[in-house]
Amino acid sequence: MQSEAGSQRELDHPTICIVDDDSAIRSSLMDLFESLEMPAVCYEAGGDFLERADLDQAGCILLDIHMPGIGGLDIQKHIETVRSMLPIVFMTGRATVPMSVQAMKRGASDFLLKPLDRNEIIQATERAVLRNAERRAQAAETLATVTCAKTLTPREQEVMSYVVRGYLGKQIAHELSVSEMMIKLHRSRMMKKMQAASVAELVKKVNLLYKHFEYDR
Repeated sequence: MQSEAGSQRELDHPTICIVDDDSAIRSSLMDLFESLEMPAVCYEAGGDFLERADLDQAGCILLDIHMPGIGGLDIQKHIETVRSMLPIVFMTGRATVPMSVQAMKRGASDFLLKPLDRNEIIQATERAVLRNAERRAQAAETLATVTCAKTLTPREQEVMSYVVRGYLGKQIAHELSVSEMMIKLHRSRMMKKMQAASVAELVKKVNLLYKHFEYDR
């Protein structure tokens, strides 16, 4: 597992993955990102990218759709399957409406037409990198919340489920057939373990848990 410092460095210095079988486009994009002082790595084929790329890194993918062998849409499916958080900016010179619709429905960040426009590339890349940073921050928050939830006792979990539904201490005590004093004790311990300063914050954390476990089923 990466250290917090290592993860922060990745967030601060995202890497742009350029996947295109056209050497001229790869060279042009590398020159562009070097001028912007943005780290970038080139891959000349889809298979090369899937073999060598770190799909857990921070950044985004500039991906050509039409390539020999493994094409862009196939890579997009693989990215979805392995739950990589790297957003995809598609590039193509032969776009069709069904193709672009399919790519965007599957979560593509942008869809650029060749010949590529410098400003469009920069803006699309910036949006994708920001999207990745937001995904990574949410994933980190979810992981921290799951870790906190695992420290709860069964009784504290029960109390939490009532608190987020708006039950008062007296009502929870009645539902669980225990004293209100015990409910106050369980609630205090639960809130501390969940690192929640308010019920509103607790509700937010529980919603993250619901999304996480539903996604993992």
